[in-house]
Amino acid sequence: YAVCLKDTPTKFAVKKFTNDYPEEIIINEIRLMKIVDYHPNIIGFCGVTKFEEEKNYSLILEYANGGTLGKYLRENVKTFKSEWERQLKFARDIARSNFYTKGSRGVIPYMDPKFFENHSYDLTEKSDIYSFGVLCWELTSCSSPFNFETTVDTAIQVKILEGVREKPISTTNGKFVYLYQKCWQHEPDERPNIYQVISELNSVTDSNSEESVRTEETENDEKADHFFDCDITRY
Repeated sequence: YAVCLKDTPTKFAVKKFTNDYPEEIIINEIRLMKIVDYHPNIIGFCGVTKFEEEKNYSLILEYANGGTLGKYLRENVKTFKSEWERQLKFARDIARSNFYTKGSRGVIPYMDPKFFENHSYDLTEKSDIYSFGVLCWELTSCSSPFNFETTVDTAIQVKILEGVREKPISTTNGKFVYLYQKCWQHEPDERPNIYQVISELNSVTDSNSEESVRTEETENDEKADHFFDCDITRY
């Protein structure tokens, strides 16, 4: 939620953890957020605080004036779902921003299924690639994967371990579908690395067709006017 600095209009976002949230995961998230804090398109890390009568610390983050990415997609489904060029641009921006180096533990549909098999499994870059694949599907559907807000976590885990994935939206560019389906493969070795992902995204056509037509890159590195929080643990 949002808070204001005392006696000022300056807003910050607060990320709170439940009291039973493992301390080592909180520490790891702080460490990772400090590593990627330099990038202009990533929600900035401002510090740590502890509220009265709370066991765990809370993170103080830069306020995202656009809200979470999920919230934005749900509120703009009628327009965004039909705007392929914007979907592709969002995917490219997210991939280039290295957002996933924050980690992705906590929201079941985005988590590496290897973690469901072994909770001591160390999440890697390939775990983040899996999360990115799910986010790409979400960009084209404007829906929550597996309706996770209203579905029991264990039921989603069972489906994912059985190899079930969300069905592609029929109007989605075929090459884009092929890419995100590679990203969410069960075995990490079968997923592309980040350099391969960016290369594939650059070759996807801006025209929403099944053809694999190479297009020239049109984006620039300027800071976006609006931030969207892509940290899936905040959904």
